[in-house]
Amino acid sequence: MMRSGIALSMSALLIAQSVVVYAQKGDPAIKDGSKIVLHEKGVKDLGLTWELRPRTPIKFTPFEMVDPNTGKPVNADDIIVVNGVKMKAGDYYRQLNAMEQWLNDHGYSLRTDTVFEYYSPKLEAEIAESEQRLRELEAQMPLSGDPLDSNPNGDFMPAACTGDGRSFDTGWFGNSIFGARFYGSGSYQVCYPSPLSATVSGQAVLQGRIGGSENNIAEATATASASTSDLQNLNYSYNVSVRVLGNQVWGPSGSGTVPLRYADSWDWRIASIDWRSPTIPLGCVNVLGINICINGRAGVAGYLNLAASVDLQVLGQQANARPYGQLTGFAEAWIGFNAGIVSAEAGVRGNITFVNGNLNGSATGNFAFRGQNGRLCLDYNFNARLTANLNALSGNVQAYARGCIWFFGRRCAEGNLTLFSWNGISWNHELGSWSHTINLTCF
Repeated sequence: MMRSGIALSMSALLIAQSVVVYAQKGDPAIKDGSKIVLHEKGVKDLGLTWELRPRTPIKFTPFEMVDPNTGKPVNADDIIVVNGVKMKAGDYYRQLNAMEQWLNDHGYSLRTDTVFEYYSPKLEAEIAESEQRLRELEAQMPLSGDPLDSNPNGDFMPAACTGDGRSFDTGWFGNSIFGARFYGSGSYQVCYPSPLSATVSGQAVLQGRIGGSENNIAEATATASASTSDLQNLNYSYNVSVRVLGNQVWGPSGSGTVPLRYADSWDWRIASIDWRSPTIPLGCVNVLGINICINGRAGVAGYLNLAASVDLQVLGQQANARPYGQLTGFAEAWIGFNAGIVSAEAGVRGNITFVNGNLNGSATGNFAFRGQNGRLCLDYNFNARLTANLNALSGNVQAYARGCIWFFGRRCAEGNLTLFSWNGISWNHELGSWSHTINLTCF
C-alpha cells in the first residue's frame, strides 16, 4: 500500500513539475585566489645521456700544426699556450684532430659550426611512445571507463541502497621533463523506498610531471545529495572540494530543506601557481672540444580557475566540477662544471603550453517511470562524463651550453640540448562516458 501511494504521488509530482518548478539558486560566486609556490628540494637524477644529432658526414681535413696565437708552423714537441695552458703542440693537435674527425663523421666541423645539436634518446623515445598512445586512445574515445569501488560514496551502504560508478584515466603523456595526465570519475548511490534519496559525485583531476616529480596540480570534486519523504520537500546537501598541489584551497558546502529544487553554481580563481622541480643534472656536452656539464630544473606557472555547480531536484540530481586555466611549462639551466675553457654560460630557449583550456567531470542522475506489462516501474538513470576542451604539452624547450676558447682568436660555440619537443594534445570532445540504469521497483 505504501509503495502504491508513493507511485501515485510521484506520478502527480511529475505532472506538477511539467507546469512549474520552484527553484532556489544562489548568485554565481566569482572569487580571487592566492599564489601557491612549490619548489621541490634535492636533486633528481633522470639518467639522461646525450648524442649529437647526426647530419650528412663531411670529409675530414686535419688541422695544420701551427701556434694558435701566432699562426706560425710548429713541431710536435714545441710548447704552445692554449687558453692559458702550456702543452706540447703534438698533444694538442692530436686531440683537436680526433675531435674534428668525430664531428665530421656526424656532419659538423670545428672550422665552421657554432651550434651543435644534441638529443636524448630517452626523452625522444618517451615522446614517440606518447604520440602512439595518444592516437590509440583517441581511436577508443569516448572511453567506457573502469569500475570504481562497489560503494563509491562512503564506507557504509544501507541494505536499501545501491551504488556504482566509473573512472576515466588517459594515462601519462609527455616525457620525464614535462608530462600530464587527465583523470575523471562519476558515481552514484540511490536508496528506496523511504526516504527516496540519491547522491551523485563528479570529479576532474589534472596531474603533472616536471623533472621526474609528479603531483596533482588541480583536483576538483563536487558531490550532491537529495532526499524526500513526502515528495514535496527536498532535503539537500552538497560539498565541493578543490585541492591544488596538495593544498586544500576551497571547499564550499551546505545543506537544508526547500520545496522541490535547489541549485547553485560557482566560478572561482583557484590560484596562480609556481611549481618547480628539484635540480636535474642534465648532463655534459662537448663544445669546441671541451666538456661543459649543466644542471637545470623544469617548472610550471600560470593560473587555475574552477567552475562547479549542483542542481538537486526531487527526481533528478547533477554535480559538475570543471577546472580550467592556462599553465606554461618552462626550464632553467646553469653551469654545473667545466674545465679548460675561457668562459662558459648556460640557459634555456622556448617554452611549452602545459595546459590551456578546461576539463569537465559531471555526474547526472534521475528517477523515471516506465510501463511494463501493465505495471508501473521506477528506474534510476545515471550518466558519468569526462569532457575536455584543451591544448596541452605543445612546444619546444632547449637548454644550451655556450663556451668560448682561444682558437686562432676568440672562438665561441654552443651545444643545444632538446629537453622537450612535441605538437602535443588538442582535444575538444568527450573523453569518457558511462550510462547505467537500475530498476528500483515495479508496482
